[in-house]
Amino acid sequence: MYTAQHRFNEAESILTDAWETSRRKLGDDHPWTLTSMNGLANVYKEQGNYDKAESLLIETVEGRRLKLGDTHPHTLESWNSLIDLYEAWGKPQEAEEWRAKLPQIKTSDE
Repeated sequence: MYTAQHRFNEAESILTDAWETSRRKLGDDHPWTLTSMNGLANVYKEQGNYDKAESLLIETVEGRRLKLGDTHPHTLESWNSLIDLYEAWGKPQEAEEWRAKLPQIKTSDE
């Protein structure tokens, strides 16, 4: 909600606390920890703090891939957030490299 309202400092504070608490109580690779991390990365992206966002999103993508699988909606959410970050950052080559890694999801019609 704070991110949508452009209240980034408040969003960053809450998400940092949530991430640190989740890491301490649940572990680095727990889905809730990864969700907090993804949210914090998106706040950084919205603030234009692309370096911080990039490292968190890469870690989130890899963590979700290992924990949830390549085609899980949360994994794909982080993957697309990373691609969006690179596009906002003016790094189309990196965006395309990550886009090329996206899993091909088969539909029930195939």
